[in-house]
Amino acid sequence: MKMLDTAAFRLEPWQRELIHTAAIVNGGLETDEHSDSTPHILWWGGAYSELLSMCVDKIRGELIIADSDPRRLRKSAAMMDNARSVRLMTLSDLSRDANVIEPLLQGALLRDIDGYIALEEKLRFGVERSPAVSDGWASRILMDFTLNRVDAEDEKQVLGEAFRALNVTGCVVCAVLVSDEPLTSHHTVRSAPAGAPLRLPSETAVIAAFEQAGFHGITFHWSPTAASAIDRIGDAEVRMCTVKAYKGKQGPCWELGQAVIYRGPWLEVHDDDGHAYRRGERVAVCAKTYDLMMRAPYQGAFLGLRSMNEPPLGQAAPFDCNTPALRDPKVTKGLAPFQGAQAAACCSTESGCC
Repeated sequence: MKMLDTAAFRLEPWQRELIHTAAIVNGGLETDEHSDSTPHILWWGGAYSELLSMCVDKIRGELIIADSDPRRLRKSAAMMDNARSVRLMTLSDLSRDANVIEPLLQGALLRDIDGYIALEEKLRFGVERSPAVSDGWASRILMDFTLNRVDAEDEKQVLGEAFRALNVTGCVVCAVLVSDEPLTSHHTVRSAPAGAPLRLPSETAVIAAFEQAGFHGITFHWSPTAASAIDRIGDAEVRMCTVKAYKGKQGPCWELGQAVIYRGPWLEVHDDDGHAYRRGERVAVCAKTYDLMMRAPYQGAFLGLRSMNEPPLGQAAPFDCNTPALRDPKVTKGLAPFQGAQAAACCSTESGCC
């Protein structure tokens, strides 16, 4: 065992794993520094753990810190002078800002049902006009154990709100505690921050939740020491991990004569739309899928081949799902016309092929 590995095992399990999570978060924040556009970062969960303090020096651009707990917001605001703190009405909802709702309640008179309806309409309009986090605002969302702090019935709303708040190429980085077996009740985890017991979803349940929310490129990141659980509850082992997931696979499919070749090492892989890529084969893809394969988290796994006769996107025909799975090399070399283009998109939302 290496000296660094030995030193890591001397730390408390929680702190040991949190250091690894911070390294992943900081790696992404460093990437943002080289972006052509200003990063918009949403830190969801306030200063629940020490993660924010371990990453604060790497944060650039615009930052929103959101939580329903005012104490955690005050703690996090003290670390970042340029951050905008947002107190959420509930942790699972990024639309309702308490700072917007509270002034609307002042002077409200509820003497009858008509007064209640009027107030309800006033609050609805206020939330729609000034949501806590606007649609598509965030380029990166950092979830500070947010999924562990909400009930199972709120998990779908949390990930739906994350999807809504991300821009079309945005990324979620989610620090989360997971169990290797299902646990039905909330539990206190050794060395976790003080507070209410936590919900501990299983490893497979977390991935399934991100898939159902519409994300792609979903990846588990484990530390080198993650084989040693940070806690045990009955027969279930609890581990800390980081889940990264991306937005952007939704939308129309256009034919530009493009292809990708999977480099390996696996014999065959599948993306979140069900496309299969066999090692070394020239697979026909639509423009949307081609763009996805050329950026994170797939960047470097595929060789991208564009057609010499590629038309402007505005003049492209819909990608035909009857296009052969393999692209003829003559198409990318400009020696053969695109095959399978047709007037109507068979890659529509209704067909569900992409």
